[in-house]
Amino acid sequence: MQATSEQIMSLIKLQHTDLTIAHIERQVDALPQKQALAALKEKQAAIQRKQRALIGGRKDLELNLESLLEEEKDLAKKQDEAQQRINASSSDYKEVSSNSEALSTYAEDLEALRERISSTETQILEVSSLEPQVEAMLARLVEQEKNLVASYREEGGKLLAKAASLKEEREALSDAIGEQIMAHYSRIAKAKQGVALAHLNEGACNTCRTSFDQSRVLSLRMDYPLSFCPHCGRLMVIDKRYAG
Repeated sequence: MQATSEQIMSLIKLQHTDLTIAHIERQVDALPQKQALAALKEKQAAIQRKQRALIGGRKDLELNLESLLEEEKDLAKKQDEAQQRINASSSDYKEVSSNSEALSTYAEDLEALRERISSTETQILEVSSLEPQVEAMLARLVEQEKNLVASYREEGGKLLAKAASLKEEREALSDAIGEQIMAHYSRIAKAKQGVALAHLNEGACNTCRTSFDQSRVLSLRMDYPLSFCPHCGRLMVIDKRYAG
């Protein structure tokens, strides 16, 4: 394949640049702050679910309490009305007896109802006491997140700035190499985990380590300065000493 010495040098530099960028990106992905942030997010989500459950449970209890209080109010009214009927018909034994039974039932119902009210109020207090604790836990996690993000930006930012600088260099190298060779390079790099370039060295590919017989070496030398490895398919730089 035809290529100028400048294209070959740019191609070699491009491969080194791409491998360096990939290494930096792996370093960024492996930063402990990134993993810690992911774990922190999961913890936050779990506590937020608990918080929503607490708030929802408290609201349900409050609605239930409101209903019980209305029921208590209604029973108390019925109890008062029964007492008034007893007072108004003190000479009528049958009427007094009937209303006395109703009064007794209302009293029992009120007692049971007030126990339920008391129990519900206790539950509301218990749930309400947990809510500030959950809010405090979330606040601590938010503070931890801020510190981790700041640390990640400081450490990761330096790495990413270096990668950004290399990517600018990569653009210039890509322009120097040209579209045709870059098309081959990009296709092979995608298929070969980023390693698109090889060299013919001592009759073998220095990347896949495959050795070639004399006729194949001669054929590769005829392609000076750039060919393809017959085995792994990578772009192969043919050094000048091998020029046919």
